[in-house]
Amino acid sequence: MEKRMIKRILKKDPKGLDYIMNTYMKKVYFLVDKIIGFYGKEEVEECVSDVFLAIWEDINQYDESKGSFGSFIFMKTKYKALDYKRKLENKSEKYNILEETVPDNMSTEDIVLDKENSLEIINIINSFKEPDKTYFYLRYFMYYKIEEIAIKHKTTRASVENRLYRCRLKIKEYMKGGCRYEG
Repeated sequence: MEKRMIKRILKKDPKGLDYIMNTYMKKVYFLVDKIIGFYGKEEVEECVSDVFLAIWEDINQYDESKGSFGSFIFMKTKYKALDYKRKLENKSEKYNILEETVPDNMSTEDIVLDKENSLEIINIINSFKEPDKTYFYLRYFMYYKIEEIAIKHKTTRASVENRLYRCRLKIKEYMKGGCRYEG
């Protein structure tokens, strides 16, 4: 069903977007609220609307081989909410976003390599076995507390912490090695 809806969105059929919104609205709202809820309900609702608009406009960026559609949506959500947070924090200041996010000494090549590393890290995370992958996404992408993860998955806090620690070690090993991850 989801693949059909993705195809509908690619064809700019609003029914596809309605399905995606009905399916993911609560999770997107929850994540946005975790990141910018402090600034008020109106800001959260505006950001959620912008998330779905970004999905509508950027649907052609979704690549099934790089992860699930849910992951695509949550990455869009996370980055859109973080952008909002940054704008809200600096509301009174006028600044150049390019100067803010890209240091003067960073070349275009460095930016591209940084993006490639991010994709490699996402591939590593997607290769984690369950429940490690779920715990990692909940903790670091959806900002759940360790206690919340433990309760939700009927396990101990120590078990969740140990699994997250091992996941972080795998990512650190990749970062130290500077080589491509082979899964």
